[in-house]
Amino acid sequence: MDTGSAKVEEKEELKAVVLADSFDELFQPLSLNKPRCLLPLCNVPMIEYTLEMLAQSGVVEAIVVCKAHADKLAAYIKQSQWARGQMKVVVRAVRQATTLGDALRAVDESSAIMADFVLCAGVVISNMNLGRVVAAHVANKKRDASHVMTMLLQEATAGHQRRDKCDESVYFVEPGSGRLLALNSHAAVPRARATVIPPDVITAHAEIEVRADLADTGVAVCSPDVLALFTENFDYHLMRRDFIHGILESDILGKTIYAHILAGASSLPADGAAPAGGEGLAFVSHGGYAAGVTDTAAYDAISRDLIGRWTYPLCPDNSAAYTYNRGAVYKAASVRLDRASRVEHHVILGPHTHVANQTCIADSVLGAHCAVGEQSVVRGSYLFAGTRVGRNAAVDASVLGERVTILDNVVIERGCLIGDDVTVGPDVRIPAFTRIARRRMRRAAGTPASIHDGDSDDDAAWPEPGAAEGCADAAPDADGQELFDRLAIGAEGVGYVWADGADAGHGSDASSSASDFADDDDVALRLRRLHTIGSTARDAGAADSDLDDDYLDDSAHDSDDAAEKLTPQEEFERELYLTVKRACDEDLSPSKSALELKSLRMSYNQDQAEMRAAVVHEILRTVDVAALPDSAARVLRKWAPVIDEYISDGRDQLDLVGILERHCALEVAAEDAVRARLFVRLVYLLYQLDVIEDVAIIAWFNRAQKKLAGDVDPELLRALEPVVDGLDESDDESDDESE
Repeated sequence: MDTGSAKVEEKEELKAVVLADSFDELFQPLSLNKPRCLLPLCNVPMIEYTLEMLAQSGVVEAIVVCKAHADKLAAYIKQSQWARGQMKVVVRAVRQATTLGDALRAVDESSAIMADFVLCAGVVISNMNLGRVVAAHVANKKRDASHVMTMLLQEATAGHQRRDKCDESVYFVEPGSGRLLALNSHAAVPRARATVIPPDVITAHAEIEVRADLADTGVAVCSPDVLALFTENFDYHLMRRDFIHGILESDILGKTIYAHILAGASSLPADGAAPAGGEGLAFVSHGGYAAGVTDTAAYDAISRDLIGRWTYPLCPDNSAAYTYNRGAVYKAASVRLDRASRVEHHVILGPHTHVANQTCIADSVLGAHCAVGEQSVVRGSYLFAGTRVGRNAAVDASVLGERVTILDNVVIERGCLIGDDVTVGPDVRIPAFTRIARRRMRRAAGTPASIHDGDSDDDAAWPEPGAAEGCADAAPDADGQELFDRLAIGAEGVGYVWADGADAGHGSDASSSASDFADDDDVALRLRRLHTIGSTARDAGAADSDLDDDYLDDSAHDSDDAAEKLTPQEEFERELYLTVKRACDEDLSPSKSALELKSLRMSYNQDQAEMRAAVVHEILRTVDVAALPDSAARVLRKWAPVIDEYISDGRDQLDLVGILERHCALEVAAEDAVRARLFVRLVYLLYQLDVIEDVAIIAWFNRAQKKLAGDVDPELLRALEPVVDGLDESDDESDDESE
């Protein structure tokens, strides 16, 4: 880490203004009961990372500005280490603020800031000492008296997992000095075919850098003039859309902004030397790590970076509560793992967490006192403290708040956000990008939001359970009980499904592209979904024929984006191939392989017959035809228990024989004699392994002879006849003995 000094001038003490409010709804309903900065990231409140960065940078006082849940934030700070630390932390409530601009105007009115200061969100994760940024800011002020802000930007190549999928900002920078000359911000949907370069930028500068590879970290060093400019301009509400654009485009203000760029955020395949997560792109930083948790997509990416140790020395095992294990698995000492449970890679298991038998956890974070029942799967998800998942459930790429209960046989599809104290199930599937809360939604569906509505996390703006605001059919029943949305969340569900409105992102720079550039509600909705965990570029354009035709083509710059162009069935087939390949490469046990395939089936909503055919075909592709009969025996002895998972009765056995015949007839590139030999070998091996009964083989053969089993290869049918005759004779002998 940088050890540079953070002094602005010898006699000045460096202060920081920390914005604890986001003034958007991108984390709701998770942030209904506490400010976003107190939500856990890798089981640590996010504001802890921010305050630690400031303390390490020599900040002597941090003013935490908060509107929603200010009392809860103040209580947290009072009982934390910051109440006794060298850095003074003050929580300032701004009850009347409805935007970031209002919050900064309140700080200016308080006269608490009289010198240069650090401005950042309360959800910044960084391993940096900001001394170099502060020093650069001071140097810029000495050269340029009109300089008011130094932005901290991070290089992040196209396709990087931390890039905002909704925003395609282009920065115009003066080489050498780092002065920001212009900024073009536009939404990713519909995709812009070109960017506009202001003519005066070209005419006034001999050389400019056009940078489309920069990500805003949410950190800046500012002069007090920044606060004064917000006070003087009451129409400034957002930092980038209003303030930065206003400074860069105004000839009257005469102020300048500079950029301090952290180098080295580059794209690497996930199977590289040290992947940041289970999939996607890894983060390599040569200048420090800094990122803001602007939405749940960023929450997921930054969590993966922390778990993958790209933020070193800022890692989960810095705390004595966790120990590091192979595969980037962090476990608390009190974790209980049943013998047949499986914890794969990039996982954090909080204190007193229990994972039951035949359960798989991968690329996920489980908070304290969580429990996952038998035969369940949790992938790419985040479970806050006290959450419990029942038997035979699946949770994919979602965030579950505190004390959530997922009952048996529930599937949570990707992108779901489930608030505190909600119960889901049993026997229900929650569609992708669903939001469920314990309280009803504040506004009726279709009611537009304004940036002047106030921070949506403000608990005063929400009805108590039982109120019927914004939901006409949500009144209590005759017994005084709440009418929860049980058709959607299960017969025993407790909670309400929130309308998937397009206005949830208004009021923040993170979503200004949606509010400023999207005239169509459908486009705005897809932009909001891109802010959500589990989203891909496909979610932006799959349903819109009016989008730029080149949108998906232009994004296919790496293997992950190419995969996003696949149809759901093609994605399933690809994942199935990778799952079987991984099981073979890692020599997984049949029970673990079956658990992986079960998770895949639930994720892609495949029925039993479809899954049986797909799994058997993929397994049979691993048989080396040139090494018969040993290769067939080796493969089936390993996979027979898995195949048997998809066999329930005689009809399934008949179908299985048909699958074997179709595979040998249509997919095996060999001579007829070899294909016939393989077919007979496969059928007889599965008979020996008690997957197929003799009566099923005989019945299928008889149906095939009568052309009742569809088109059957006659060569394969003739080859099977001796086996059928042998089975018939065995049945006759058994009958004679019984008589």
